[in-house]
Amino acid sequence: MPSITTVVAQALHTAATILRRDAPQDGMVFRELWELVLARKPWLEADWLQAVDESGQENNTPFKDYVNRNATNLVKAGWLYRGARRWQLTGIGVDALARWPDPVDFYLDACRRYRQWERQQHSISIAMTVLEHLPDGGHWIALEELAAEITVDPGLLGPVLRGARSPGWYLALGEDGQAGAGLPMWPFERDQWRTLLDEEGLLDQGRSSLDTVRALPDRRMPAWEALKAAKQPLEETETDGDAPRQLWIVRGVDAATGVPLVRGPWRDDSKVTLDTGFPPPTAAAHNLDSVRRAVETALPATGPARREAVARELDAFLNRMRKGDIVLSTDGFETYVGVVDGPAVHTAERLERPVDWRNLNKPLDFLKDLPSGLASVVQDADSQVLEATEYAETVLALIGDMPRTAPLPTGPAVLPDATPELAEALHMPDTTWLQDCVDLLRATPQLIFHGPPGTGKTYTALALARHLAGASSATNVRLVQFHPAYSYEDFFEGIRPRLGGGPDGDAGGGLAYDLVRGPLRKLADEAERRPAEVFVLVVDEINRGHLAKIFGELYFLLEYRNERVHLLYGSDDGRGFRLPPNLYILGTMNTVDRSVAYMDAAMRRRFSFMELHPDTPPVAGLLDSWLRGRAEGRGEDPDAYDDSHARLLDEINRLLADGSPGDRSFRVGPSYFMQDLAHTGDGALERLWKTQIIPLLTEHHWGDGTDVEAVYGLTVLRARLNIPSPADAGPADSADDPANQ
Repeated sequence: MPSITTVVAQALHTAATILRRDAPQDGMVFRELWELVLARKPWLEADWLQAVDESGQENNTPFKDYVNRNATNLVKAGWLYRGARRWQLTGIGVDALARWPDPVDFYLDACRRYRQWERQQHSISIAMTVLEHLPDGGHWIALEELAAEITVDPGLLGPVLRGARSPGWYLALGEDGQAGAGLPMWPFERDQWRTLLDEEGLLDQGRSSLDTVRALPDRRMPAWEALKAAKQPLEETETDGDAPRQLWIVRGVDAATGVPLVRGPWRDDSKVTLDTGFPPPTAAAHNLDSVRRAVETALPATGPARREAVARELDAFLNRMRKGDIVLSTDGFETYVGVVDGPAVHTAERLERPVDWRNLNKPLDFLKDLPSGLASVVQDADSQVLEATEYAETVLALIGDMPRTAPLPTGPAVLPDATPELAEALHMPDTTWLQDCVDLLRATPQLIFHGPPGTGKTYTALALARHLAGASSATNVRLVQFHPAYSYEDFFEGIRPRLGGGPDGDAGGGLAYDLVRGPLRKLADEAERRPAEVFVLVVDEINRGHLAKIFGELYFLLEYRNERVHLLYGSDDGRGFRLPPNLYILGTMNTVDRSVAYMDAAMRRRFSFMELHPDTPPVAGLLDSWLRGRAEGRGEDPDAYDDSHARLLDEINRLLADGSPGDRSFRVGPSYFMQDLAHTGDGALERLWKTQIIPLLTEHHWGDGTDVEAVYGLTVLRARLNIPSPADAGPADSADDPANQ
């Protein structure tokens, strides 16, 4: 079932792929590009109409215009340049296509970068103004220095300039004057930069080459001087009332008494402080790298992990915290909230920021008033400064301060009841069994379907997952399959090597290492951002993996969804990680699989279990019902349909039950007889028996001396059940809807 996001993602990814292949240098007029997109993916327009209809939203925008509008996400990410009605993919965009081959991942990452631009657009507009108004005579600015002055990540500013190409965009260069500042670019982009710098009289012919373009080092202008010349004071970035407000948890205790500082000097002097134990970095430390260097100098004997933690806290307090942000601090269960009222002030051994405390006479109750997720973050005692911006609007509402940004969709997500349509799609007589599954998930958000092979466990899990996620199922449902070699790094996150890029984005720069998110981390991050939507992870063959190894510290979170744990690779930045309550896990498990061990008791306690077994509903009688419905669909008498497949299946399972009384772990499920192989062409059933049924039963009876052909052979069973041979049977059509294992 397509969603609006999925269809737009497919269209934009296809457009970017065409631009990379067919028009790398000159780009393409959008009208022509759109025709090629629809030629390559002709079903997109129909998917769009279906997605809009099922979304229930009022949307009268034509599909073409909607895609064109949403391409702004790619522009602000620096992946796309749009000028003179032409689209042109940048070198950064080519790199993004390689990094995100999946269209939805590609589009969602562009949206994430757009949101970063949106939060920093005031500061970025200052940078554009500075570049446009550089003094006459030919000057350039170091991109990192300019970004530091306006407290913007250079990894955000550089791509935005490449995508927007505002006047003077090409004058923001690397520290040594290199064009591109280390970001990937096409050869023609490098040639364009060469021409532009030459026209400005800035091209350094001696230090430039065929592959590298550099500006004259003596024409570099300090960023602060350029800001002053452009009349763009830094104070404007501190007082941007339209920027989204961040929430910071700040802790501090008196070293002598152990009393929280919010009870004393913070409250009395309207401030918060950050004690470092050494002279803090000066205001020149405008980014994390410069803060790291200062911390390494001040704490040479301290371990790298501790130095990194100190540097991140200092950077947050000094550079990332802004005027208007929210501060939260606790004294026991009493919780105080204030608003940052100015820039950081340096003293001999600490940093200070003025704070307007809003509820000194009426503190919030830590347990009763704070959301459980925020309470878990506040309880983290490892950090003095933590960001928890996702709870900013909630805290503002608690203290009566009107939010300045549009509220995020509110949760909690609601699981829909099972419907007759879902039951019919799964060939079940009613919704009873499916509704039991939904009710179990509402109580415990992990559920496993277990049973013998062929009972439709995976088919049922995917169908239920898509029903629960609704119109967003294409993006909110993911399937993974466990196996003995599957690991935590595959499932959640891990370090992965990749070929490092040279300064122009080419290969050959050696190996680089990235912390790569796995399917669970990706889905959990999206679920945290969209709390009103249902997300479902389907884990096929869940018992084939080493569960304790795969889940790691997440084992705990399966049972305690509102708690947080620190992650193995530290990617939670000290805040802790939780499994969002709107993320559900559906697993499947073959009870007959003897190559792996069953779950241990601790893991079993964290899941509910629903059995799919040929002897009990909803699987019992399913094949008979399916065959009857198939006959009705062909216009045949439903009371005179051919039930030979159902009788053969019942006989196999009767023999298995007689051979192993009391052992229900192995039977044969009906889905083997609900696939095209069992109904298409001459000798269909013979092929099924030879290639699937007999091998399955041979494996089951391995080593016990049973002559499988003599007991379960198709000829033997037909004779016993008085089923006519193929020569006497009429032609059969293909199956309508196989329920694959």
